[in-house]
Amino acid sequence: MKSSTALGFVIFAAVPMGLMFWNFKGVKTAYLERSEGFESIERELEAIKLESARLEDVNNNLMHQISIEKENNASLIKEKEGLELRLENYRDSGSPDLGEREWTADELKARKKIEELVVKIRELPIKRKLKYRYSNWEVMASAFSKMPGMATMDEASFQSRAYAAMGFVNPGTDVRLRTLDLLKGQLGAAVYVGNDTIFLNEDSSIVNSYDGSALAIEIARALQDQHFELNTSLDDWLFNDDARLALWALAAGDTNLFKIRYQLQSNISSTGTTQAATRMSKQQFELIPSFIREYYLFPFSLGDRFCQTLYDKERWQSVNNAIARPPLSTSQIIHPELFGSNEDPKPERFRWNINTIQIDDVNPIWNNVAGELAIALLLNQSNFLERMTELGQPDIINMPELVSKGIEHFSERDGSIAAAGWLGDRYLVYPNGEGEGGKDHVFWMTKWTNKKDAKEFYDAILKSIQFRRSVKLNESDDEMIHSESGGRYISIKIIEDNMVRIIDAGDKKFADKIIEKFEPSSP
Repeated sequence: MKSSTALGFVIFAAVPMGLMFWNFKGVKTAYLERSEGFESIERELEAIKLESARLEDVNNNLMHQISIEKENNASLIKEKEGLELRLENYRDSGSPDLGEREWTADELKARKKIEELVVKIRELPIKRKLKYRYSNWEVMASAFSKMPGMATMDEASFQSRAYAAMGFVNPGTDVRLRTLDLLKGQLGAAVYVGNDTIFLNEDSSIVNSYDGSALAIEIARALQDQHFELNTSLDDWLFNDDARLALWALAAGDTNLFKIRYQLQSNISSTGTTQAATRMSKQQFELIPSFIREYYLFPFSLGDRFCQTLYDKERWQSVNNAIARPPLSTSQIIHPELFGSNEDPKPERFRWNINTIQIDDVNPIWNNVAGELAIALLLNQSNFLERMTELGQPDIINMPELVSKGIEHFSERDGSIAAAGWLGDRYLVYPNGEGEGGKDHVFWMTKWTNKKDAKEFYDAILKSIQFRRSVKLNESDDEMIHSESGGRYISIKIIEDNMVRIIDAGDKKFADKIIEKFEPSSP
């Protein structure tokens, strides 16, 4: 019984123990299986990491390849743009001449930007493609000899003789040559030569801001010519240098207004030069006769003041309207408040028929208009020289600057005051031998706003001629006369209250023929 009981107990106890061991074995088996699963996952994870690293390397390599391709494409695009600019330059300007340097890619790019900025500021589109050529200084300077209004080689000697006879310059002065010297001395990095063409100094580079600014100014001048046929208009003023100079002053004032705005938008200092350094020294500049210096620098000195007055009204539109219908005289430039007003009568032109002004079948060698500016310069020059002669220093080289110092300095001079009130003039110069010593025959008619202005000029020109010719005029009836046997005959006369007539002839015989031709009613 006891043994069966014990056996039963053992069996009873063994069953749970067996179940427990069985369960333990199952847990162990499951644990082992789970461990193998973790290891598999770890292996898979490691494989994924390796694959990810590989793919990342592949991606980096691809991105590097793409970056290289982008750089190559950018380089190709830049090269393509450069080639297109060069091709455009060849189309517009032709291939460079032998020895002429080509444009660099940077210069072509800068040129395009300059063009765009000029159009934006000046508010005028480019109507025709501009032609650009690099050239040397000599070729650029030669362009001035073909400028509108410049006397031709055939006219040069006659111009010099006429200027000497009028008293503008000393006898023997080559006016054309001295004028070219003056203009060439101011030549800088670029110059517009007409026909939509701009020459640039081969030693310049428009990548440089100042040379670029010089180019911009010449592009602005080209736009004036394209839109308003400026060069043609300048050539249209035959026998009227005064009207031509007034138009040139308007054009110069226009470009000066533009220059200021271009410099502001380009962050260029206004104190810096916008042209290459002038080749003319101060001493060389002062050797240019005073009349020529002041006369031909007038547009750049007073033209901007005239244009600023216009610009203050309707901005560029006012300037454009003025170029389309330009001032008729330097008087309007000197007195801009009169331009376009009811108080600005048209000047008297004294349009004598050029086919009927011969005397003894001889035509005048010069037929022109002096204008308020030239008259003022002539009278101021005489006044200065007379004072210097009284001091024993008759030195025309050291004549004071008038126009170039501004309108206030110019207007307060006695000669300028006497020239104010100008309402038209014309002078004819007839040959007297070879004109040595300024001895050609002069007939000069002037008109003034009123009797007072006519008298002021009458007194001033009388004083000027007496000093210049070293003679004394005496009153005879209603005119002042100098007459010497076989010598010069001079007559100054007020006609119809507001006109003054001057005859400065080589002899009385020719003076009588002038009077017979132009004053047939005179006794």
